[in-house]
Amino acid sequence: MPLPQASTSVHLLTTLTLIFTIAIGPHLPIAHGYHRSPCKSSSVRRQFQFSECYVPNMNPDLYLTQASFLMAHDAATGYLNAKVSGINRTNANDSTSQNNNGLKNTVTTRLLSLYGKTQVGSVYDQLNDGARALDLRPKLYNNGTIGFHHGSLLDIPLTSVNLEGLLEDAKKWCSENPKELVIIFHSELVHEAGQNGLSSQVYAKTTDDANNDDANAGNDDDAQENYAYYNDQQEQYEYENDDVQHAYDGYDYFYTGIAELKKVYKDAGVPYYSCNEMSGLTVEEAMDMADLSKSGGKGYLLAVDRHDMYASFCGKTNWVESQLVTCYSTYGSNNNKQQQNSDTDSQAYVLCTDTKNTGKFKLNALQSYVKASANNEPSDYANDLGPPDDDLYYPFNQIQGFWQVDATSVQVGLLHASTLLDDNRMSKVNREMVKMAYHEEFDSISVFAMDNVALNGLAMFSVLRNQCGQSTMDSDDDTPACGQDLIMPQMTSSQHLPVFWNIVLFLVYGSLLVIVATMLYQAFKLRNRGSQDHRVTCNGQLI
Repeated sequence: MPLPQASTSVHLLTTLTLIFTIAIGPHLPIAHGYHRSPCKSSSVRRQFQFSECYVPNMNPDLYLTQASFLMAHDAATGYLNAKVSGINRTNANDSTSQNNNGLKNTVTTRLLSLYGKTQVGSVYDQLNDGARALDLRPKLYNNGTIGFHHGSLLDIPLTSVNLEGLLEDAKKWCSENPKELVIIFHSELVHEAGQNGLSSQVYAKTTDDANNDDANAGNDDDAQENYAYYNDQQEQYEYENDDVQHAYDGYDYFYTGIAELKKVYKDAGVPYYSCNEMSGLTVEEAMDMADLSKSGGKGYLLAVDRHDMYASFCGKTNWVESQLVTCYSTYGSNNNKQQQNSDTDSQAYVLCTDTKNTGKFKLNALQSYVKASANNEPSDYANDLGPPDDDLYYPFNQIQGFWQVDATSVQVGLLHASTLLDDNRMSKVNREMVKMAYHEEFDSISVFAMDNVALNGLAMFSVLRNQCGQSTMDSDDDTPACGQDLIMPQMTSSQHLPVFWNIVLFLVYGSLLVIVATMLYQAFKLRNRGSQDHRVTCNGQLI
């Protein structure tokens, strides 16, 4: 007996609904959550696993050590030649020392600035591209201004951004997205060379210091050993009192970098904590500590470090020098063990951008590195890859999902006229990291650091938030499944040419334009001269 017409219509409707769901993602199960704005571009929408650029809120009952954050590696480098995005930005006035040290317009400085840029746009842009943690490397200048650096590669000029301006960008994004928690991680604080002749001048004596006499010099060591206890005990006191310096009265030492950081954060109304204050917290408790409404703002933002001389990272970094995986290297390097079977032994260098050959071995090495950072046996030893054993001392575990850098890789990269952004795009490393996270190749993810979050950062953010147990949706029986039961994000491939070839094409097309313009001008002159000669001839015949 043939099926009724109505039944056929139902089957057709079901099929169309399935196709529609696959095309744009599942329907929104609940109204609460994060909606990325703008959400008009198809390349943006496809990176989300739900329609309308939606992800659910983070599970407030989750321990902070178990929550997953996408971190923008060296976020301040996004301001190098950054395209203005309409965000208000405060720039410090140039100081004499900065002009002498940070803004030398040398070829080397410009090349390193171009090479060392790891992000695109301001932190507002990076947060809108999926980052929920910002990796910042502060630099304290002699005039008290706090800027940023990218290790030994470069300093970010104060004319591009300082800490005050960066915080304004972050606060603006948080006010527009008031349900998302954003964490700023400091590390590798440095001081401007020239202060007492030492870049390592990291602490200063208070005005009432009693240890200036030689007889009391032995107390210096004890004072320095107690800095952590002192800083932690005084932190809350400083936020409750207007006179920051008063908090240091009667103490022998305080770290100048930490003191200056505290002043900036207090003025900006952004909470700034030591690592041990983040231990054992739930997401809800951390959001309460990060609540900007307590200082007249909106949203959730906090900064954290160890409050030591280097403002060290609050977690295990998983940076093991002997095992680093760089984009460029020479044969025989420590990170080229997987390259012994390569059929390109005649090449002088091994390139991550050679995706059809040596790049495969590079990618395999990086995948092994990041998996070891998450899946190895827990260990607190810095030279062992893997999660920490003591999550009270190490509240976070970093997975470095990017091409690392050493002296050789910088030299070879510059020889190949490449940059870190070019390496990231051409090697498609972000896409591969997202696939690994989606296929649950990591036992756990705490802080996943990536270069160039503008490229597939939203896809990684969606995958991390939609892991089982990470969001509020898991407590709702009527919601879709989590993890691999959701569709994989459709990632984008950058079509941009490398910076070097963009410059070459600009010069070539510019030269062609000049040549064509010159030829047209010469033709116009010849035409006018011919007309004049013709008139003279005609006039002579008439005479």
